Amino acid sequence: MKITVSGPTQSGKSSFIKYFDEKALNVEAKARDNKYYTVGMDLGSVKLNGFDIFLFGTPGLLRFNVMRDVVVRGADGLVFLFDAAHPEKDEDAIIILNSLRKVIGFDTPIVYLANKQDIAGARHNETVRSQNYLRDDAMIFPTSTRTGENLSEALKFLVNQIFDHYSSLLTVLRTYETDIEGLAEKLNKNPVEMRDLLNNLEIKRFIELDRLERTYKVKQGLKLLI
Repeated sequence: MKITVSGPTQSGKSSFIKYFDEKALNVEAKARDNKYYTVGMDLGSVKLNGFDIFLFGTPGLLRFNVMRDVVVRGADGLVFLFDAAHPEKDEDAIIILNSLRKVIGFDTPIVYLANKQDIAGARHNETVRSQNYLRDDAMIFPTSTRTGENLSEALKFLVNQIFDHYSSLLTVLRTYETDIEGLAEKLNKNPVEMRDLLNNLEIKRFIELDRLERTYKVKQGLKLLI
């Protein structure tokens, strides 16, 4: 499962990923202000309920919009960080958020973080929601990548949202585990589209393919969620 972590500069994206994977990779560079900024991407992984979750962090500087589009493409969900201690970053945050929505589509699950709650004067998560005109039903967690406050809760919430997003497809997949041709007819997909779909679901660890028998199995943990 691919989850992208994004937000404005110095909002805590890399720290979020390193909280779950201390060996996470980061492509960064030192700027003239002697601070380090992500110029490529972050990459980390974490196991959750027996499944591998891959976390891809994007650059926060506005000029790296092409790299953000590349990194976010194909994501199953998005963790988006607002800097609750620095409201002047909100304008950049919304520019980035709107650009990412165009790439991943408006139905991809998103969880928002009002990060840096460990800093005195940080805005309440509901204040961040109101000031940035986020939907009333959008989930926004008050977090701190320094203390770990609500980071696991936010990721688990997003993963559950992703499973819900795929629930109808998973129900169909379970019915046709030994009948790929029937699945293709049900989903109205040609052989090439079916190959790409099944390969993609295998990469996401949603199914286990048996290419010799031309069958697959929905992973057991996912069956319990259907």
